[in-house]
Amino acid sequence: MHDQAVGLRRMERRRCNEAAGRTTAPLWVSHINALRYWGASVPETITIRRDVVHVSVPKASQRKKVQGVQFHVFRGEPALRKENWEQFWVFAPPAAWSQMAPFCTAAQLAVIGASLLRRDKRDKVTTIDEITRYIEANPTIRSHATCLEAIPLLVENTDSPKEADLFQLLVKGGLGRPQANWRVDIPGSSRYRLIDLAYPECKVGFEYQGYHHAEPDQMQADYLRQNQLTQKGWVILYVTADHLETEESRRKFLETAQGIVSRQRALWSWFSA
Repeated sequence: MHDQAVGLRRMERRRCNEAAGRTTAPLWVSHINALRYWGASVPETITIRRDVVHVSVPKASQRKKVQGVQFHVFRGEPALRKENWEQFWVFAPPAAWSQMAPFCTAAQLAVIGASLLRRDKRDKVTTIDEITRYIEANPTIRSHATCLEAIPLLVENTDSPKEADLFQLLVKGGLGRPQANWRVDIPGSSRYRLIDLAYPECKVGFEYQGYHHAEPDQMQADYLRQNQLTQKGWVILYVTADHLETEESRRKFLETAQGIVSRQRALWSWFSA
């Protein structure tokens, strides 16, 4: 994911510098281009033009005609940033995130937000608290209600959009907020394992399995990992793209998750008593 984020940032810097070179007016890069500048990924299903550089101004009278540039009017706090070697300004991550709200559902907006909040410190460019404060301080932005709806679905420290999607499914299913990349120490060693999403109070974890988990070496590592977590009393549910593909598959998986989490919570409650 880090290499992908670096690639997005490099591409957007080049595109935005080229666009800035076609005008003498200062360009405030916004929307999808600002998000890509910060290394965030935006799902292809979101309908916003990708063949232009999106920029924003505070007043309609400030819009210009610049080749390859689409202007928007943005009523929120600009919160702009600029590097000395760049010819443009870019909206800070919370503002850029909010600018996508008119083009997204709350669920889609939360997945975008998760890519600004990744576990890798090199790619984590904001926090949920920073986003929340920005949205609360800027009630005049478009689709403000969508931003407010998305905030409870935001998750920090995931490694992929699929994990963020799974997080939403569990939260909306009434299971509460799982912990992302929960650390479990391995007995008799200094090593530890990270569980994608976990409910530590009842030791139930969820692991998203991408295609690379089908490789022989990765499968062996997964088996070892599974045995170590089982030894520690964990119940692990594995999730694939098929589980998250359709409303029906999501419903069936959620029923399984609800049953197992409820059972484990009851057991741990009984043990504690």
